[in-house]
Amino acid sequence: MTRAEPQGAVGDVLELAIDAVDDEGRGRGSVAGNSGELDVAVRGALPGDVVRCQVERVWSAHGIAQARAVSFVREGPLHVERACPHARPCAGCPTHGVDPAFALDWKRARVERALADAGLAVEVAEVEPGRSPRQKVKLVVDSGRVGLYVPHTHLPADATRCAHQHPAITAALAKLAPALVRITPVRAVIARAFVEGVGAVVVSEQALFDHDWAALAKLVDGKPLASLALRVQPVEGSRNSLVGGEAERFVGPQALTPLEGGAPVPVDAFCQPDPELAAHLYRRVARFLVGALDGARLAEATYFDLYAGAGGFARALVEAGAGRVVAVERAAASATTLVPGSGVAPLPMSVEQALPQLVGFAQRGLAGMVADPPKKGLGEVAPALAALGAPRVALVACDPDAGAKDARVFVDAGYLLTAVEPLDLFAGTIEVETLFLLER
Repeated sequence: MTRAEPQGAVGDVLELAIDAVDDEGRGRGSVAGNSGELDVAVRGALPGDVVRCQVERVWSAHGIAQARAVSFVREGPLHVERACPHARPCAGCPTHGVDPAFALDWKRARVERALADAGLAVEVAEVEPGRSPRQKVKLVVDSGRVGLYVPHTHLPADATRCAHQHPAITAALAKLAPALVRITPVRAVIARAFVEGVGAVVVSEQALFDHDWAALAKLVDGKPLASLALRVQPVEGSRNSLVGGEAERFVGPQALTPLEGGAPVPVDAFCQPDPELAAHLYRRVARFLVGALDGARLAEATYFDLYAGAGGFARALVEAGAGRVVAVERAAASATTLVPGSGVAPLPMSVEQALPQLVGFAQRGLAGMVADPPKKGLGEVAPALAALGAPRVALVACDPDAGAKDARVFVDAGYLLTAVEPLDLFAGTIEVETLFLLER
């Protein structure tokens, strides 16, 4: 490479060959920098590429820089045709336009590294491919755009026509986006596809004027936009957070039918991104947990569904014959779907708050447990859950590193890790959902 110094400063354009990919889905290469060799992670580049990239951040003490692909001197064989109309590298779908087999192999390797780091040795199954478009999106509204923030900036890139999202969401955003960007307090929109159409939640820094709300409300037409809610969330800390606040206004139904089945749920309730693959995951966990019992023993058995969300695992367990499922969920929008009866005993609280009651249930007989915690994993509550002594445990993790650490706690408590099964619930992204199955 021929280039005048300096090299490796923010804003510099470098030309380098990419020979690896890291856990963030960035191509990796090296170049002679100001203070020796510089390891560069390039968003939008893949092994086999020769790329011109612009440096975004530099960690000089570690000899590492991050850059984004600007142009390609030569594209390697791992790029495939992109269906997305947005410019690459995409802030939301960095593996879109990547050879599908390579992307799945890379996700499996990521799970294998997580297990190795946790000191666990078990064969990882092939990644179960995605089955349906993404049924929910969360997009910021800023600077006249509806989309996702470019990494390390507060500049959003348009993301209203994502190739991975449900077509009904694209149609709904086409109607909503022009109105949203004209209303100053609006900072985000959350849209989810349901059987009846799209349910959207507008997140605002303050209550809207009546004429602004009326302008949004008139867009609700059943198809594609079936329901609209307003959630007021004053700015506190990071503008990137879309969590918090209470819905204040509604147009259309407040609950709609999920694509993966089950009773109607609030439009802002938790859901997995791929409804068909989520239903497969629920059934897979239910088969594993009830597999050791049958007949009368199964009808009397108690199971725990922790971090239950809208109750997908609880529903699958009841359908598989479980006698009673204790479902723990603290998020109000999801917990309202966990109604007593039909085999489900809801505990609308955090898992930590529910522990005393869980201990009591376990002492009377516990047949199995599924836990699907937030991205950070079970953390400090893991030893207490392992001590409950469930004969079979299914841990579900959207971060394989956190999931492997939690599995390690159960193994240290006397469990055997019998299977690790990754699922591509987040097509186009670097995320990989991982199922850890354990038996005492």
